[in-house]
Amino acid sequence: MACVLAIGSILFVWILGKGKYSGAQLIYRMAINFAISQGCCLVTCACELTEEIKHLHTRYNGHYWRALKASFNLSCAAFVTAILCYVFYEPKLMASLPLTIDITLTLLSWLFCWILGIQGPTPATISEITEIKQLNVAHGLAWSYYVGYLQFVLPALKESIQKFNEENHNLLKFPETCRLHILIPLSCRLYGDLKDVDENITFLKEIPPLYIDRAGIKGRVFKNNVYRILDEDGRPYNCIVEYATPLASLLKMTDIPSAAFSADDRLQQTKLFYRTLKDILENAHELQNTYRLIVYEDFPETKDHSRHLLSQEILKHIRQQHSEEYSML
Repeated sequence: MACVLAIGSILFVWILGKGKYSGAQLIYRMAINFAISQGCCLVTCACELTEEIKHLHTRYNGHYWRALKASFNLSCAAFVTAILCYVFYEPKLMASLPLTIDITLTLLSWLFCWILGIQGPTPATISEITEIKQLNVAHGLAWSYYVGYLQFVLPALKESIQKFNEENHNLLKFPETCRLHILIPLSCRLYGDLKDVDENITFLKEIPPLYIDRAGIKGRVFKNNVYRILDEDGRPYNCIVEYATPLASLLKMTDIPSAAFSADDRLQQTKLFYRTLKDILENAHELQNTYRLIVYEDFPETKDHSRHLLSQEILKHIRQQHSEEYSML
């Protein structure tokens, strides 16, 4: 779109200025406008620097150079343009242009900055936006969930399921049930027992736990549960199911005034959490076929659990996985 506007602006200037102004005059004026706009950005960046210096020790560990780099994002093209305008200055190049042409040339200079990526937000500005809008919450939670939990549990899942099946007559004998089904409700409401939200889901057993020495805790325990899910005809399906626990943090943030986190923010962050986690896991090729993300709309405002929304959602994914496994044979 920016390229189309730039081409249209060039044609507009060419039509209005044809035979009246030379190309050198028009280019020189646009260069002047570009240098002025970059000068304005320089002033804005200087103001940002004064603000960042107030937080020099908390954000930059007392390093002035880091604060300077975070506050300025100007290209050397601005300074080169200003120097060239000074070197090649001639009175005849400073022609008095009509307001329409002058405004169009100013627009062109901004468009070229946009297209070439010369002018953009500084790192300090980006940091401020993400902090105010809480845009970094979902990314942090997704990465923490992966690095601090899934990265340990998923690789060990196959061995744990084998031990479980040896002790429980192959309750998890189908490939589609031998995965960790991670529930991501858009409401972020998590229940301690899935039966509390859907009576067609009942706790069955735990699979053998995983013990890892982590963060100073010897033999930290990671547990996963097997649930039995009944379909509409009462047929049982066994699978490993649990909520994505970081969603509880998003829900709590809505209730804390100092977090400035609205229900709409929570919904957007939940969706971003899902997309981020999905990207992380898809790039971890060694974890293929060890998990299934189940994102769904739930209705926490209703107390009617007879609708069996959650069990239907889980069964839908199990059947999809079964058909995918069958189609690959």
